[in-house]
Amino acid sequence: MSDAVGRLLNQRAFDIVHVADSSLADVASAVGNTPRILAALDAWHLNIDATARLAPAYQRPLYRLQARNIRRFEASAYRRFQRVVVVSKQDAEALRGLDPQLELEVIPNGVDAAQFEPNRDVQREEGLVVFTGVMHWPPNVEAARFLATRVLPRLRAQLPAARVALVGREPSPAVRELAAIDGVEVTGEVSDVRPWLWRAQAFACPMVSGTGIKNKLLEALACGAPCVATPLACQGTGIAPGEQALIAESEQGIADALAAVLTDDGLRGRLGRAGRQHVVSNYSWGRVARDYEHVYEEALAAGPPGQNAQP
Repeated sequence: MSDAVGRLLNQRAFDIVHVADSSLADVASAVGNTPRILAALDAWHLNIDATARLAPAYQRPLYRLQARNIRRFEASAYRRFQRVVVVSKQDAEALRGLDPQLELEVIPNGVDAAQFEPNRDVQREEGLVVFTGVMHWPPNVEAARFLATRVLPRLRAQLPAARVALVGREPSPAVRELAAIDGVEVTGEVSDVRPWLWRAQAFACPMVSGTGIKNKLLEALACGAPCVATPLACQGTGIAPGEQALIAESEQGIADALAAVLTDDGLRGRLGRAGRQHVVSNYSWGRVARDYEHVYEEALAAGPPGQNAQP
């Protein structure tokens, strides 16, 4: 990739280089004096930490070694950019702990609020709790297992008809096994996630690991689905507990919150309206684009990156 970037820059000039994906940070060496930003989005090493926790015991030392290597990479490669963009303050703090001199900017993810909008022609199904995501991604696997094995039994003790749908492509073996639990459906890949968000009487986002803003939660909120989430799932979203979503952390707390949503029409309506408005006001792609334009302007005005950094 560095060779390809170097060839392109020899052919024509650009105002700025925008590198998307942490693993491509080394292309900074190929861009010469052209101003550049890195859209790292999250603290990469935290996701590898989650992978290590879920891996078989014999693989964990390898993942821990990988996480240490990634920490060193983040601490050295990122300083060659005028600005590094992440989606949440928590990710910024994690990276600042590795290199206090990084010029970090927080720009949240966006969502297409026109595409992800409520559909009043679809009835919400009584007792249906939905969780969406790429189901081989370790933080999603951990959340799915937590929801199906620890939260759902407590929820069904209150509401025996409650059920969970785990919706998303490439379910790992650990997720596929959850379909054997009474009341759990594992869909695999679906052509369109929106019908599940429209049908859900409650959307659960029980993240217990990982980093970054959860687009799955923003999409559910945009669709007007009443949401229950952990504090970790809400990081970077500006969600006020009890206003746009119910927030709980323990399995019993999440089960109680889901039970409240599933049994209270008024609560569902209030959360659905407030959640939708929150996304429209704060997470439109237009706003994200304007924030990036501001970062481009700052990078263009800044001096060479890392000029005060020690090797």
